[in-house]
Amino acid sequence: MKQNFLLAVVFAFCFSSAVVAQTSYTPEVPRNYKPQARELLPMPAELTDEMIFPVLGQYEYTSEEGELLAQVTIVRDTENKGIVWVNGLPQGRFKADLRVSPATYKIPAQKTLINQSEEELALSDSAETGEATKPALRYSGKSIKEGTLLLDSSSQKLYVNLGTKYNENEPASVFPELAVETNYEEETSTTNSAKTSKKKSEPAGTKYILTKKMEMASAPDNTSNNSW
Repeated sequence: MKQNFLLAVVFAFCFSSAVVAQTSYTPEVPRNYKPQARELLPMPAELTDEMIFPVLGQYEYTSEEGELLAQVTIVRDTENKGIVWVNGLPQGRFKADLRVSPATYKIPAQKTLINQSEEELALSDSAETGEATKPALRYSGKSIKEGTLLLDSSSQKLYVNLGTKYNENEPASVFPELAVETNYEEETSTTNSAKTSKKKSEPAGTKYILTKKMEMASAPDNTSNNSW
């Protein structure tokens, strides 16, 4: 009997010691403690037209020697967001319809307009916001056939083809520069046959490859913070 009593006392002592050991290492929480509020992430910047339609902007068309041949501007139509106007190419000002978002367009056959000057483009922008009268359309007397326009986002190069029918299934196929060679037989063929197949696959029409002008952020002025 005494042995059972002693065992019970020992067990009770060990249990109380364990409880004290667990609670003794728990830090006390002050009564006036308030958890620190989480820092809120900044609101994302408002999407601009160029973010939604990356084809918008200014481009340069140069020769193989690097000579500037044309400066091209692409703006959104004032009434239809799916239409852009290409201004600056020799054929004149023409429109293109968005087919594959975000930057693949079909150029419909059309009569082109006279290219606008920078002042006229500025008037068009102000007309979009209702600050000026929309300029009258002036036709150039030229016509273009169906074509394709797309922007390669990785290289920021604009590919334009005028004269080859738009391919609904593979719009980029009209630009061999963007095509990926996957046929092993073509890779192992002779030089002559490769040249022949290249000539046969070369699309018809007039092709332009332009480079987008990227706006460079100005460096911060730290001259006022220099201490000597």
